[in-house]
Amino acid sequence: MEDGRVSVLIAVYDGARYLGEAIDSVLGQTRAPDEVVVVDDGSVDATPEVIAGYGDRITAIREPHRGNASALNRGLAATSGDYVAFLDADDVWVPDKLVLQLQILEENEDVDAVFGLVKQFLSADADPSLARQVTIPSAPQAGVSKTGMLVRRRFLEKVGEFDETRLNGDFTDWYARALEHGLVSRVPDVVVAHRRIHGANLGIRRHDRQWPETLEVLKASLDRRRGA
Repeated sequence: MEDGRVSVLIAVYDGARYLGEAIDSVLGQTRAPDEVVVVDDGSVDATPEVIAGYGDRITAIREPHRGNASALNRGLAATSGDYVAFLDADDVWVPDKLVLQLQILEENEDVDAVFGLVKQFLSADADPSLARQVTIPSAPQAGVSKTGMLVRRRFLEKVGEFDETRLNGDFTDWYARALEHGLVSRVPDVVVAHRRIHGANLGIRRHDRQWPETLEVLKASLDRRRGA
């Protein structure tokens, strides 16, 4: 079967320090994406300059600062691929991520999305005290994450946009709704991405909101299921 078009979406806010490495890991894929959309969510650091340095190799969008979910929705509207992948602006992909995941989707029409293993690492420029504050697993972690997903557009559109009221749990909310829509996914036993821990991660900066918002998302999902 002929490969479908693959779109990659990166939403970024004040991510100049690591954004270039993230974009390079996308452009360096063994199966190159057909389009790369980078949405700047109103950054006030050097993020616009980093984006401008890639010229026409990426599609650049800038919007006022409205939050990650808003930037993702704006970017999705600008993509056109049959498959969509996401990358957080401080993380990186392994070179074979797209080719491995795309093969699974192309060979299994019933599969809606493919994830993989994610290996976390402490950024070389992180404050040394951070290593004492967070636990970084030594082995790659299986599971679901936005930065490790490749999903069919038709399923993405069936689930709907990211909830812009969620500060921390936009993907958790989307994934809960995806399960309600009968998501069929695969999680191959292979590392597809590396997640950088550097202290300014959203989950660390807004740790006080992480679990309360997760519980809100799970309760909302349970309520919808009961209502159905």
